[in-house]
Amino acid sequence: MNAKKILSIVLALVCLAVPVTMTACGGSTGPVPVVCGETGMTEQCGVATYGVDYYSLGVKAGDMAADILLDGANVSTMPVQTDPNPSLYVNPELAEEIGFTIPQAILDRAEGGAAPQVTRTDAIVESGADFTVGILQLVQHVALDQSNKGFQDQLSVRMKAAGKTVQVLDRNASGEDSNNITIAETFVNQNVDLIYTIATSSSVAAANATRENKIPVLFCAVTNPVGEGLVASMDAPGANVSGVSDINPVAKQIELAGELLGKDDVKIGFLYSSGETNSIFQVDLGKAACEDLGYTYEVRGISDINDLESAFVALKNAGVDLVYVPTDNALANGAANIHTVNKG
Repeated sequence: MNAKKILSIVLALVCLAVPVTMTACGGSTGPVPVVCGETGMTEQCGVATYGVDYYSLGVKAGDMAADILLDGANVSTMPVQTDPNPSLYVNPELAEEIGFTIPQAILDRAEGGAAPQVTRTDAIVESGADFTVGILQLVQHVALDQSNKGFQDQLSVRMKAAGKTVQVLDRNASGEDSNNITIAETFVNQNVDLIYTIATSSSVAAANATRENKIPVLFCAVTNPVGEGLVASMDAPGANVSGVSDINPVAKQIELAGELLGKDDVKIGFLYSSGETNSIFQVDLGKAACEDLGYTYEVRGISDINDLESAFVALKNAGVDLVYVPTDNALANGAANIHTVNKG
């Protein structure tokens, strides 16, 4: 038996007998660190991120709505807002649970803590209000819920200060495009004064429903509003739609992955929903960042949350050092499942 054959047999026996984190045997047998696109998901399955605060984004949208309703601001000239300073957020408890140590230099830089909360007033009423606002939210999960809460809290404060009241019609599409369309058209038929939309597909539905009557539409949690055709540009929307984008610093998050791992030869695994254009956009940004940094990567898209386990395992088997999950509605709903699958 030649030396090469003996070596291959020995290696095969090692792969079967020795549990290691990352080997030449075909990937990972244990948990890998996860970096998410936003802090809400990081609380459930990630170790660290530079994340936008969705409550703060909602507050920004509440101010924009008040400017339109109370001061007559023209939505077509209102620049799309973003979070200018995403915070470094760490989750040392979860890191410890998967056996990963966050470098002390990152822990020292972490800002931690949630954004200050606005105290809601009694200016939101059930009937007889000065204004009616319809809220169309794609699905219920922590990030989108915070966008909703921040909006209502800040809108109520601005209304109270102006001596006005507002009725809020809060509707959830349960993740269904058909529900998005129905709810948007219902708001148009009710002749609401403004529609606030949360997530990309809900925003597109409201924009389409208001093409003729031009009811102001303000969106939140839309990653690529220009690419989705919602606005002509970030600085000059140009029609009846503007809002607050949740675009996160993808390149900075990919760079953070290298800092977490403490090495330059990093292999990133991208996990995303193939049916969400916002996720595809972020993954493309992430791949470009990897190429700039000299990282390699593997990509797995899922069409359904039921594909989560097989996709995650495939990434680990491909030998990735870390998994990156963008701000993705389906995966945000399944963030706890990501952690469960990662732990094995």
